[in-house]
Amino acid sequence: MELVCIVCPKGCRINIDENGNITGNTCKKGEAFARSEMTCPMRTVCSTVKTSFPEMPVLPVRTAGEIPKAKIGDLMKEINAVV
Repeated sequence: MELVCIVCPKGCRINIDENGNITGNTCKKGEAFARSEMTCPMRTVCSTVKTSFPEMPVLPVRTAGEIPKAKIGDLMKEINAVV
């Protein structure tokens, strides 16, 4: 499996072989990211919420922390239902 690390601006190409060995990272954050991606990928979500104010039709929102990547679709349904 090949990943591009999103933790720091370097964008290291990380490889994970069938034995779980991680190569290609240039820092420990990259190794932790790769291990997390193998077990439970997490993401911070940034989006917008509709308002009822014509001068400001949307407001920016962001999750307080990371959520499981598999739950992003459910989160977006909730965000899109809010005004």
